[in-house]
Order: sequence, then structure tokens, then C-alpha cells
Amino acid sequence: MLRKTLSTHSQNSQYTLSNMSNIRFPYWPLLLLFLAGCRPDVTEFEPYEASTSAMSEALAKKIPSALAHQSFTFNNLSSDILLETPNGTRVFFSDTDQLFANASTGSPVLCSTCADLNVAVTEVFDNSDIIARGLSTVAKNGVIFENGGILLITVSCNGQALSILPNRTIKVQMPNVETYPDFLVYERDQAVENDTRWTTSSQAVFEAEWPLPNGGIRNGYEVLVKKLGWIAAGRPFSDATSYFCTTLPTGFGGQNTLAYLVFKNKQAVAPLAFDLGQNRFCHSKAPAGHLIQVVSVSKLGNDYWLGSAQTEIGTNQVFPLDSQMASEEAVFNFLKSL
Repeated sequence: MLRKTLSTHSQNSQYTLSNMSNIRFPYWPLLLLFLAGCRPDVTEFEPYEASTSAMSEALAKKIPSALAHQSFTFNNLSSDILLETPNGTRVFFSDTDQLFANASTGSPVLCSTCADLNVAVTEVFDNSDIIARGLSTVAKNGVIFENGGILLITVSCNGQALSILPNRTIKVQMPNVETYPDFLVYERDQAVENDTRWTTSSQAVFEAEWPLPNGGIRNGYEVLVKKLGWIAAGRPFSDATSYFCTTLPTGFGGQNTLAYLVFKNKQAVAPLAFDLGQNRFCHSKAPAGHLIQVVSVSKLGNDYWLGSAQTEIGTNQVFPLDSQMASEEAVFNFLKSL
């Protein structure tokens, strides 16, 4: 998308038609150059600045709930402990003096000697949070998975990042209204910037239930966490896959637009990568037959643009998507509804 500015040049020629006829031939080339420079409308095109980074920062600030992040602080923790977030996620620490190491040096860290032990838990509640936090539900092999829960867990001692000692785990329970078998643990490498994909493991996720204080029962998934950072419980879509692409109006591209496949009635989001040669946003392994919402968010100058339409993933499908100007508030409210 280009923006254009119009500049008007004055036309203060001192010649009339009568005296122009008296100009000798050698001066005509100079006169033509002068007249060309005096055209009333000259169109100059300037490209919009890249805006995807600014949009990503805005989404991360304005969409996730404040309750999604909880921080717990302890002084010389010497006993087993259960941490629970307002959303019901539970994190179990046991044998705490044999649980952690300094992430940089690998030296064991005893919680009982740590004056400032900080545990931070960030929960991803829905598809809008997946988008806002710059995540996805796509494995490194490109296969999309259904999400049963995503968490970020970090631990530090006196400001120094900790890691889990080899052969130790932290038990985590993530609430979910419905649970299904065959879910696996996914991990994400935070050190690789701009890579939203996950590493698949063969580690099983367990269906679980636990009692509530009021006497009820809560369902969810249980994970034995071996590595701090982002973790997810996921199950890959087993359907046959094919290319899915969407086209937007001319000017909407990878520098100013974020585009996604958002699965209906499931927690699954796949960012679409911009193919400059084809001028399309695509994903190479979209599972056929699933109902999705194709979403695009763009920022051109100070203006936001939003595209959204439902379709079913077909074989090698190219889906045209329109984009309409919308207020920033309308764009964020729409994303929160996904």
C-alpha cells in the first residue's frame, strides 16, 4: 500500500503566445524543460513504514487479561508448596532444595537459602491470547495442533534465572472443561526470536481431575514439566493437509499485515506467512475440512484495517479476503472475541 502526496508548482511564465512565437529555435528545448517542471500536479509516492512490530507490541499490551500473569515470592522456602492461580492452574514444588540450578552456571540452588525466590506463571486463556502473545499452535514441522493449555513458567533466585535440575520435574495441572486422550507436551525455545513454532515431544499429557474447595471437581490436564519456559498440551490434527492461502488487496503485505487461521470451536491458531512472489499469505500444512476464520490485521500509517471471513479449509485453496478500515478499539475488541 502506497500513500501519495500532491505538489503544485507555480506557473509564472513571462511569455505570451505572441512573443513565444518569436523565440529562436535553439531555445525551445530549454523552454520545454521549464514548462515540464511547471506541471500543476506531480504525484510523488512514499511507502508506508513497516508496522508489524508496532502492532504486535500493541496487541501484547491491550488484549491479555491482567489475571493471566501471577507472581509468587518466597523467602528461604524449605518445604513443599502448591501454587494456584485465580484461573485454577496448579503448580507443585516438592523437595525444593533438590529442584533447581542456576540457569547460566548449572550450579544447584537450594530454595532454603534463597532470600528472594520468585515464581512467575503466565496463562494463555484463548485464541486471542495466542495471537496477542505472539504465539501459535504450530509445531516446527508445520503441523497444526489443538491446544489444551499453554503456560509460561519462570523461576528466579535473587534475580538470577533458574532451570530445573536433570531428572527432576514440576507437576502442573491446567484446568479444561473438556479433556481428550493422546495429548503431548510441546515446548517453545524463547531464545529464537520471531519463531512462533513449537518443538514436539513424545512426553504424554495426562487427563486429570482434582477437588475444589467448595466440594466440586475440576477437570483438566496434568503435565510433568522438565524444562522451564513456554509449555503446551497439544494434539496434532490428523487430517490430510494442503496449502491454504489468502489474498488481500494490493499493498497489504508482510511489512504491514498480520494474518492468521483461527479454528472455530477449538483453541488453535496458525499464522500465515507472506509469500512475496505470489503476493499471498499462506500456510503449507492446513488440515482439510476444518471450519476456520481467516483474520488479517493491518496498520497503514495511523490507520488500522481489519479483514475477517469464515470458510472451510480445502485442497490447495486460495481464499480472497477483503480488508476494511476500522478503529483501533474495534480491532482489539474483535480479536478479544476470537
